Amino acid sequence: MVFIDVAVDTIVHSPPAGIFRAIVRWIAEVRAENKRKATLQSLLFAPEHRLRDLGFDREELVQALQRRHH
Repeated sequence: MVFIDVAVDTIVHSPPAGIFRAIVRWIAEVRAENKRKATLQSLLFAPEHRLRDLGFDREELVQALQRRHH
């Protein structure tokens, strides 16, 4: 929601709208992080030759899981 101050003619954004967008952004980031972790964990169970074909080794996957994505 946007409010316009008629006397000054500037746009003022509604604080609740900013909070809502921040919450939606945070939820999207949490979902992306969960999907990333699930993908990396599923790769841990892949055969070694498939990991090599993809250009990974198991140690890299473990390190990626231990790192926190920001």
